[in-house]
Amino acid sequence: MVKLTGMFRTICGAACGILAAAIVASGAGAAPPTVHQASAVTIAQPAATLAAVPGAVKVATAKLPALLTTQANLNLRTGSSTRTRIIITIPKGTSVKVHARASNGWYKVTYKSRTGWASGQYLAARKPVKSGTKLPSIPLAHQNRGPNKTSRVVLTYDDCPRTLSSFKSVINYAGKSNIGLVLAPTGDCLVSFKRRYGVDLAALARSKGQWVINHSANHVDLRRLSCTKGARELRGTGVRTNYGRPPYGAINSNVRCAYARADMKIWTWTHDTLDWMVRSKQTTVARAGAAKRGDTVLMHMQWEGFTPDSIRQIRNRLSDRGIGICRAYHGKDGRGAVARTPVYLPSSLPC
Repeated sequence: MVKLTGMFRTICGAACGILAAAIVASGAGAAPPTVHQASAVTIAQPAATLAAVPGAVKVATAKLPALLTTQANLNLRTGSSTRTRIIITIPKGTSVKVHARASNGWYKVTYKSRTGWASGQYLAARKPVKSGTKLPSIPLAHQNRGPNKTSRVVLTYDDCPRTLSSFKSVINYAGKSNIGLVLAPTGDCLVSFKRRYGVDLAALARSKGQWVINHSANHVDLRRLSCTKGARELRGTGVRTNYGRPPYGAINSNVRCAYARADMKIWTWTHDTLDWMVRSKQTTVARAGAAKRGDTVLMHMQWEGFTPDSIRQIRNRLSDRGIGICRAYHGKDGRGAVARTPVYLPSSLPC
């Protein structure tokens, strides 16, 4: 996800891991709600070319605050809906200029000369509550390591890549270097790339021997939904498979019920780099490279750990400590060339 180590993400995105409306992010301590850290971040269009507000939502301009502050990492979109394209992610605690308010609670704002729409659920006149670096912790359980029963480290990436070229460069490198990554894209990310480029990111990743799991449709905090609505969110536009990662790594009884109803197992993480927060390649690489045997490392596709060079450095750091990294899929017999991974993950990942 951005993860807040649970809450961290919720707060900011925390993975890397923020919430679906607009927050980006990371698992239990990862990214913020779409304040994700997670959805795809694309080059902004001039304000004049922004898409119209979907659904003929009424827009009010009277009695509006001049400025509002983001309460988590928040996605700036081309329209007042999570179905519209993401322009850029606004960091938590940033003040933005307000132009209008839609009847659905979204605001038209400007950030770094880019104008678009952001969910009012994560905007307020006050500064966000400080949470330091401590997010809700993820309880240790089988869900943290998922189906990896080996001593090898699994590098996982939530949310959405910034560009199609960056995504292709990573999966091509991973396949050629015999590295097996676990990708958890959101449904809105898959829909966005499919609409813009006619490309299925999940299928493309699988063709290179990479694993793909569910990360919800819109990166919402599933704890706020009933079991039924949560299951509907999981069955939405997201990846259809048997393993999934809750946004922000946030879990309660409703979330467990939703995953059970959607016939999916939960896979969070054991090692959080907080890449969505530090936004430093050097720090992210160092943190990922410090993982222990059998760890599931959390990062995000929109931040600095998702590049061929970062992955190369992480693998070298682990190798220097005598720790292997999960290998690309080579078919059921584990022999021959890199093969397409199955949609449903095996109970024991062939790392």
